[in-house]
Parts: sequence; C-alpha cells; structure tokens
Amino acid sequence: MTNGAKKIFRRASGKQTVGGAAIIISGAYLASRLLGLLRNRLLVAHFGIGPTLDAYNAAFRLPDLLFMLLISGAFAVSFIPVFTEYLEKDQREMAWRVTSSLLNFLVLATIIGVIILEISAGPLITLISPGFDPARHDMAVHLTRIMLLTPVFFAISSVLGSIQQAFQRFLFFSLAGVFYNLGIIIGIVWLTSRFGIYGVAYGVVLGVVMQAVIQLGGLVGLGYRWRPMINLRLAGARKVLTLMIPRGLDQGIDQVNYVVETIIGSTLAKGSITAFSLANDLKNVPLVLISSSIATAVFPRLAARAAAGGERSELVNVYVGAARLILFLAIPSAVVAVIGRGYIVRLLYGFGSPITADTLGWFAGSIIFSSLFMLVSRVYFAMQDTRTPLYTSLGSIPLNMLLSFWLAHMYGVAGMAMAASFVATVETVVLMWLLRRRFGSFGETALLRGVIPMATAGLAMAGMLYFAISRFIPLYASDRGFSTLAPKFVVLVGLGGVIYFGLCYLLRVKEVKQISRRLVAMMSRSTELT
Repeated sequence: MTNGAKKIFRRASGKQTVGGAAIIISGAYLASRLLGLLRNRLLVAHFGIGPTLDAYNAAFRLPDLLFMLLISGAFAVSFIPVFTEYLEKDQREMAWRVTSSLLNFLVLATIIGVIILEISAGPLITLISPGFDPARHDMAVHLTRIMLLTPVFFAISSVLGSIQQAFQRFLFFSLAGVFYNLGIIIGIVWLTSRFGIYGVAYGVVLGVVMQAVIQLGGLVGLGYRWRPMINLRLAGARKVLTLMIPRGLDQGIDQVNYVVETIIGSTLAKGSITAFSLANDLKNVPLVLISSSIATAVFPRLAARAAAGGERSELVNVYVGAARLILFLAIPSAVVAVIGRGYIVRLLYGFGSPITADTLGWFAGSIIFSSLFMLVSRVYFAMQDTRTPLYTSLGSIPLNMLLSFWLAHMYGVAGMAMAASFVATVETVVLMWLLRRRFGSFGETALLRGVIPMATAGLAMAGMLYFAISRFIPLYASDRGFSTLAPKFVVLVGLGGVIYFGLCYLLRVKEVKQISRRLVAMMSRSTELT
C-alpha cells in the first residue's frame, strides 16, 4: 500500500468521540439495514413466503450457533477491556502477541467446529425443524453445509473489528454489515438464476468474506502485524478466553431461543418461520441503529473508566447518559412499530401480511428493553464480569420456552414475539436490580427522571397516531406501491416526531437539546464544506 493510500485510510479510520462514533456506526448500520430490507424484499419476490424461505432461514441456525458460541460479541466485550489495559500500561507489543494468539486459536477452533457440524448437519436439522417435510429438510441441510463456511471468516472479522473498537476507530468496523448484505444481494440477483436458493447461500458466504477483507482497512497505522503463533499461556490470552466462556454461552443462549422459535415455527403453518424472521429483522432495525450503535460507541469508554479505577461516579455518569439517550430514541421507535406496523411491512417488503405486521407490533417491548439490555450488560463487561449476564440469560431459557410454546399455541407466530418482549423485559430488570444490589445506587434516580416524561410523551404520541390512522390516514387493502404508501407513512412519522419531541421539550427532557445541538453542529459543518 502506498503512503498516500495509507494516509487516506488513517484519516478515514481516525479516533472518534462517543457522539461522532455513534453517528458513524448509526449511519453505517442504517445503510446495512436498508440493504437488509432490500435483501428481504428480493428474497420474498423470488421465492415467496413459503417452504423454500423456511428452509433458508432454518439453515442459519447451526452456523449462527457455532459463531455465537465461539466468537460473536463474546470476543469484543472480553477482548477490549484486556487490550485496553495493555494500552494503558504502554505494553503494545505484548498486546499484539496476545491478539495474534487469540486470532489463530479462534480460527482453528472454528474450523474444527465447522467440520463437526458439516458431518452431523442432517440429524441436527431434523432436531431443530421437526415439522419439515423431507424436501424442506434436505434443502435446509444442503443450505446449512454451504453456509457453514461463514463462521471462519466471521471469526477473522470479529477479531480485526475488536482491535479497531479498542482504538476507538469505528468506520471500517461498522461497514461490515453493508458488505455482508451486498454479498447476499449479489447472490439473489445474479446467482439464483443458475443455482436457485443455493445461489443465495453462496451470496451469504461472499458477503462474509467481503466484510472480513474490509476490516483490514481499519488496522492501517496501528502497527499490527500478524504472527503465526498460538500461546495461550500469555496472561492476556488466558484472561480473554476466561471472560469469553460465560459470554459465549450467553450468546449461545440467544441462539437456543432462536432454535426454540424455529422448532415451534416448523410446526405451524408453512411460511411461519419466514414471517417471524421478517418481523424480527424489522424489529432489529431500531435496535441496531439506536442501542447497538450507542452501546458499541460507549463501551471502550466504559472499559477505560473501569480499568482506570477511581470514582465509580464517572462510570455511572457514562452509563446513565447513554441509557437515557437510548430510551429517548427507542420509545418512539416502539410506538411507530405498534401503530404503523401495517404500513411498515407493506412499504418495506412490498406485500401485505397481517401475520408479519402483528408479530412486529408485539416486538415493541423487545425494542425498548433489548435496547437497554445491550447497554446494561456492557457495564458488567466493562468491569470484566461476564458471568452475571450469563446467569440471567440461563434463567430466561425455561421462561422463554414455556411462554413461546404456550403463546404460539394460542396466538400463532405473534405469540413468539409476545414471549420475546416479556423475556427481554425480565432480563433487563433483573440485571439492573443486581447492579443496584451490588453497588447501591447506580443512577436509577437520574434515569427515572428522564424516563417518566419520555414515556408520557410516547403514550401521547401513540394516541395521536392511532387517531390519525383511524380517521385521516387509514391503510386500505388496495394501497400498493411506494408512491402511494410512502407519503402517508412519512406524514405519520413526521406527526409522531413533532408530538414526541415537542412534548419532551415542554417536559424539559434534556436529550432534546443535546440532539438539536448535534444536528445544528452537523449542518454547520456541512455548510462550511460547500
């Protein structure tokens, strides 16, 4: 790479503030989610909501489970605090040795896991989708074996991305999802004509390879050089792996819940797994844009506060500020998901599906409490405690299984979303209660002082939007196409935004002014560049 190219990469991946990092991550995540929605729309257009996409969605379970157990968020939240300690002590060379050892070990472990799952894919698919007929079962097995190539490249991408986060570089790290979805779209548009649904699976593999390659750009200027070594006797490597085990199991529990939902969905009407997956993807849009971006941006600073020791008040202040901002944005997002669910599904997916829309509506509680859970769990991770979130998640498994089976029997696919929202609420409340029990007051008063007026504004927003849809902007069965639906939906969202932000301003919610100042500053900078 030339010196000029290196300068460009260094500038593109420079260190950011929390606010700047959150904006970069949100922007990249927004692009990724828009591509994800386009991906889903293309999938439905090519294959419909039926047995083919049920098999495709079920095929993700084994690769995702392997990735979640071995790496996923487990590596980042375990690695960053330990890596930050090395940087604080000016021991960068040892930090790189630890990094290479962990990267090589995780890639090797993932390859072994892939081989085992390739061999046992048939009976495992039978276990997680007992309601599939032979044709769907065989299709899911073949798709699984193709997509089992992805965890290896996910492992590489996760390690390289975690290094960037530790240095508070977020641009190339946050672009991973963009390239992942681009790969799948390439598979849908160019490979399905020859390989059918298997072309989409090849696109998944292509997307993961692309996102691993793009992570190399964020390492320019950091001095990292890969070493062909595995030394787990290094103190830092042992510590990261020790911290990873509980978090990996915690992530695996999430996949267990997805497997449970797949098992239940396979016994419902054909297309149920796909409808649930589509609604879940829509629910994940605000989760990723709001909570994941903010929690990811603030985590290195939480880790730095915990590593530095001193007054816990600094750690609490960072947590409360991020929690209030997350809730300020998550509450209106949940309201829109409930009230505008029919518009959202028809506008973004190009078809009307009451089952998908109702499932999205029942995910509203998960939008709020899963958003907060992402941040609260990172407070524990910053203090190098990955066990407490694990124990909380372990306790949620039987609750989720019981509620999912019971509510799905009563309400179909939407019942699983009801269960997910209730379990997310319980998990978050328990983690916050344990935090208070361990340390005494952990900013609850300041948090409640903001949440009460936010919730009040959110309820008023919901009432006004429901009235507007009922009387003035109804969704008709004949409404089709972007030009018909988009203006109505924009009016609804604009009306809701004015009501919510206006009431929050009147109720003196400080986040209104914070966001307004940030927007004004961004507009001023863009004006100066023209």
